[in-house]
Amino acid sequence: MQRRFTRTERFFSLFTTLRAGEGLAVRRLCLQAFVIMFAYYLLKVIREPMILAEGSAELKAYSTALQALLLMAIVPLFAALYRRLRDRAGKHLLFRNTLLFLVANLLLFALARSAGLRVAVAFYVWLGIFSVMILALFWAFAADLFNLKSGQRVFPLIAAAAALGALLGAGLAGDLDRALGHGGVMLFAACLLCLPCWTAGGTETLIPAGSASRASGPGDSPAAHPLLQGFAVVWRSPTLRLIAALVIVLNLVNTNGEYILASFVTAHTRDMNPEAAQRWMTDFYANYLFTTTGLGFLIQLFLVSRIYERVGIPGALCVLPVLMIVNYSLIALLPVLAVVKLALVLENSVNYSLGTTTRHALYLPVPREQKYVGKHTVDTFFFRVGDVLSGGIVFVASTVIGLGTTGFVLTNATLSGLLLLISVAIGRRHRDNAQRSLANQPPVAAGDLEDLSIPAGEPTRLQIAANTFLDPDVGDALRYLAFAATGERLPGWVKFDGLNRRFDFHPPANSAGSLRIRVVARDFDGLEAEVCFTVTYGVSNLRRW
Repeated sequence: MQRRFTRTERFFSLFTTLRAGEGLAVRRLCLQAFVIMFAYYLLKVIREPMILAEGSAELKAYSTALQALLLMAIVPLFAALYRRLRDRAGKHLLFRNTLLFLVANLLLFALARSAGLRVAVAFYVWLGIFSVMILALFWAFAADLFNLKSGQRVFPLIAAAAALGALLGAGLAGDLDRALGHGGVMLFAACLLCLPCWTAGGTETLIPAGSASRASGPGDSPAAHPLLQGFAVVWRSPTLRLIAALVIVLNLVNTNGEYILASFVTAHTRDMNPEAAQRWMTDFYANYLFTTTGLGFLIQLFLVSRIYERVGIPGALCVLPVLMIVNYSLIALLPVLAVVKLALVLENSVNYSLGTTTRHALYLPVPREQKYVGKHTVDTFFFRVGDVLSGGIVFVASTVIGLGTTGFVLTNATLSGLLLLISVAIGRRHRDNAQRSLANQPPVAAGDLEDLSIPAGEPTRLQIAANTFLDPDVGDALRYLAFAATGERLPGWVKFDGLNRRFDFHPPANSAGSLRIRVVARDFDGLEAEVCFTVTYGVSNLRRW
């Protein structure tokens, strides 16, 4: 029996192509992503004033470097944990157990803060590790649940839920902090994070067989020294080496971009008194962050899935580097604050939406060890290495070499070109991995539709059978479209519900004629199959479907 779309699935289908039966799993993962990002942004907002109140901006910079050092120790511990849990039943165990451990850490911070202890530096370092670690693990878990075709369809929707959580978390953090205090916000966030821990179990069973990842061996790499296991997984995979390089270069460009923006902001406020300058900068950055987050959410919700349909993962990888090249070329030609702000809003919103989702989707066709250990190593250690390198480059270039703002702009334009080359190389590797995992085949028309005769002036319904079109690709989903055979739009008396493959006809009374209709089934990659049939109306001795 063909499954029908639920209300949730019909709503989700407004933003991406979905198969009937996927709604429960996608809804649960969306909830988990939303809660994780909502809680993280609550904590992120209180982190900044905590460390600045107990320390300084320099201490904040040193704490970022400390995160990278600690991650060098965490990477092998995580690899050992993966090997311990990999053969146990339930793909959720690694994600759930790690998150439970981090929730316990957060409860300890809340208690310490309530006791009046100075925990700002430790909390700053911990939250930086938490953010990259749990997000890497969540997306590895999601990549382990879905196959290549289904994953690239549903990932944009899950990422949109995460973006919404970030947007609301950042917006509500100030009010919650005033009501609960720093310790109360920590406790509230810890309670929220128990929800994804609780819902992680059983998510795997909600995914339809055609959408689930294929059962396969762990695909583990040969054993390395325990302290080097995570790095060995990355080193032995050409794809992961390229992704690690992309993450480092991308962080360099992003950090340099923020430095460029800060330089223009500082120059703009140079002639203001300190109080007015502080107020202006606060308003500027509040508007900048809100605009970036909001635009990123809209791109995630309405464009990412459609970009995947048009150009696939390899093409989507190149969008951000091309935008960066254009942005920094434009800044070099028009070095004014308004242009810099616009360029970085576009860059960061695309990075947070399309860029982040695409980097997560790269792990769909790789072995499990690379999904968990490799992704964790890249998204934690190499991500923070990029931060440290960026800080070092800014320090050396600005204080030792004396590189001005224009020099940083041209440097970023050059690095963006390098990022484009890396993205192209990753796209080729991903295409090869995808072809080995599942070669894309077009849908096929399993049979013809019979011509139909209907009365004029009366409603008639035609249901297209589910087996009219078949897609050989596991996990793919079909979108159904209908046109007049001439290529024109259907007349107003013909309504087509593509989600349920249903026509509703209501020709005007006393009218007569015929209409040739073309029904198209299109898969997520744009490959199509079609059938045609003729509707004759205005005849009295008719057969209804």
